Amino acid sequence: MKPTKRLDIGNSDFKSIIENNNYYVDKSLLIEEIIEAQKQIILLPRPRRFGKTLNLSMLKYYFEIDKPKNEALFTELNIWKSSSEVKARRGKHPVIFLSFKDAKAKSWDETFLFIKDELVKLYSTHDYLVTNNVLKAHELATYHEILTKKASSVDYANSVKNLSEYLYRFYNEKVVILIDEYDTPIQAGYKKFYDDAISFMRNLMSGAYKDNSYLYKGVITGILRVSKETIFSGLNNVSVYSILDLSFADKFGFTEPETKQIMHDFDVTTDYEEVKKWYDGYKIGETTDIYNPWSILNY
Repeated sequence: MKPTKRLDIGNSDFKSIIENNNYYVDKSLLIEEIIEAQKQIILLPRPRRFGKTLNLSMLKYYFEIDKPKNEALFTELNIWKSSSEVKARRGKHPVIFLSFKDAKAKSWDETFLFIKDELVKLYSTHDYLVTNNVLKAHELATYHEILTKKASSVDYANSVKNLSEYLYRFYNEKVVILIDEYDTPIQAGYKKFYDDAISFMRNLMSGAYKDNSYLYKGVITGILRVSKETIFSGLNNVSVYSILDLSFADKFGFTEPETKQIMHDFDVTTDYEEVKKWYDGYKIGETTDIYNPWSILNY
């Protein structure tokens, strides 16, 4: 019997998937692991098409302050069986969410335009700050310059750090900063504008995460683990959990039980061993046979 829920392949917006009653593989215990981790800033490098953007989207909707309706997104998921301390964090924090997955072009100038577009969208999301007497005169001027793409590169590099301070002032709660696919501009510029990309992203990340007294948690995803001597120089509070680590091992990609459940739910008659032979899952930490979601959902 075919499932009543349909697949929405390629949709990385958690809220849209849940509200439309689409098929969802429950990765909500990632939230618990982030909250309970002793580390404040967590870098999670994972392969392409491994659900990174969707997971960060989930974190955004969980933590996002002043969004009481978001609670309904989680009540049927595993996270709602978690401790009262974890559930108390729901809707508690302002969130800065940036994705650089589209920030790639043939030149640094063009790539920087993509980055500016993301920062403009971010500032537009929080433009209520402009009319609530939160910003000082010079801050208000810079805010408008960012929105109109007239700000300096230094102002763009400092924009996440500054926005975290403004949000803290407004809500009196520490901020969650989520940065998705941080390494896309760096990969794009590897042969032609690597130094420009590294320099800007280093300044942006350092501003956002280094000694930021307004920060509650930071989560960063990407494909590469760029060495601390480059983009993360000076950031001694970033903890990297790669595919070799036990922590977060089953939170990205589909595990063997999850893959078997999907096959069952969609009446896939192919033997699991055949799927395993085709896709030969990753080993992440001590968890074997972690599969690429894009491959499995398109099988």
